[in-house]
This record gives sequence, structure tokens and C-alpha cells, in this order.
Amino acid sequence: MTVNFKELMAKLPEEQQIRVKEIAQEMRMELQLYRIREELEISQQQIADALNIKQPSVAALEKRGNDIRLSSVKRYVESMGGILNLSVKLPTGKTISFNL
Repeated sequence: MTVNFKELMAKLPEEQQIRVKEIAQEMRMELQLYRIREELEISQQQIADALNIKQPSVAALEKRGNDIRLSSVKRYVESMGGILNLSVKLPTGKTISFNL
């Protein structure tokens, strides 16, 4: 018998469901920063040099998940030559984007 993820989540107590969602969100943020750097074939050391920090700090930044400050993400993206945009989807369905 195969159980899909939604069924499995529905069987968990609400507290555990919330924690699983929090962990998943942290993993998504970590993965995205890593993917940007890898796409550009830039090492953590190169990012560290551009930000004037040590390589372990870059590793920590990539693993910080959703506790990361927006200003840190902006600096991280800009160190690779990118531009950070922020989009907000309103309940009306309208999306507002900001160049940071």
C-alpha cells in the first residue's frame, strides 16, 4: 500500500505538520542560494572574497534557511553580479515587484 505525502501529513498532529512545513521552507531557501551560485559556477570562496568574509561564513549563509536577512541575500546575489527582486502577491491576485 502506497501513501502519498499529503495523506501522511494529514495523519500527523498539527504541531508536527507545522514543523515539517517550517523545515521544508528552510530547505527550499538553502537550496535556492546554492543553486544560484552553482548555476554561475562560482565557489563559496569566490563569494567570500567578493563579500570580504571568510568561506565558512558563506557556507553558514547558505544554510541559514528562512532566518536569513534580506540585506544578506541582496549582498550575496550582487556579489555574483545579479540583481535581487522581491515580489509580493496580494490577496486580490495583483503582484507588486520591487527591485532591491
